[in-house]
Amino acid sequence: MKKADLHMHTWSSDGTWSPSVLLERLKAKKIDIFSITDHDSIESSETMKTLIIDENLFFIPGVEVSTTFKGREYHLTAYHYNNENKDFNDLICQNDEWRLQYNYEFIDLKSSLYDVVSLDDYFNHYQEDPTKGGWKSLNYFLDKGIYNTMYDYFSALAETQLQLTFKNPEEVIEILKKSGAFIFLAHPSYYYQTSVMPDFELKQWMSMGVDGLECYTPYAFKNDQIAYYKNFCISNNLMISGGSDCHGDFLNRPLGYPEIDIEDLDIGPLLEFRGNGTKTSATTAD
Repeated sequence: MKKADLHMHTWSSDGTWSPSVLLERLKAKKIDIFSITDHDSIESSETMKTLIIDENLFFIPGVEVSTTFKGREYHLTAYHYNNENKDFNDLICQNDEWRLQYNYEFIDLKSSLYDVVSLDDYFNHYQEDPTKGGWKSLNYFLDKGIYNTMYDYFSALAETQLQLTFKNPEEVIEILKKSGAFIFLAHPSYYYQTSVMPDFELKQWMSMGVDGLECYTPYAFKNDQIAYYKNFCISNNLMISGGSDCHGDFLNRPLGYPEIDIEDLDIGPLLEFRGNGTKTSATTAD
């Protein structure tokens, strides 16, 4: 029975592994069908297309795109995007730039409090180790000894008046669809960690154009939560996806957990083309 993991990150966003290291980990875990979904970056997905992939592995190019909904950041996983589509590339580049600018503003703000912190130092002297995971501004403050943990960093960010705002979901989804991508609402239980996303909000995302939900995630590990999302998808003719949200050695999200069999999912259209664009003859990625 084939195993799947359609949500993971590399060092191109906030993970610790290169595409080649990830490939070895996938083989060791016997995961057959996979996708890279870095935050607003397709660098590693495009690199994976060029690697020699075992003929038994099935790669689906992906990306996790940020959007702002009701004043909160949400994520959409998009698969089989067209990387030659200008609007698509503009979207992910703009998202990346907005996030970087947000980090720069935080560094500038804190430079008035700490002598060892400055934008000049950050840009011209700080060398980040990409295998540490996370992101450059976080590691800058950790390496400077300003904060001890990622959670200290987040708390400091929350105390500021800085705002990070992305395009609204309708606009993001329209751009992604025009690029040919299939779009899923990523880890809906992340936004309701003590419960599940209410039916009315799931219907809002459906009306905005998502093609499916990520039903299997580290945030919905209980069978009744998984069943809740799957039943919504089945009732509303949406696809069913899932993944580990693994960041390599950063964060405690092991590759391949939750364990997903391809039969658990409903991703037929995603299996019609391999990562290199060749059409398959079946929808089970045989």
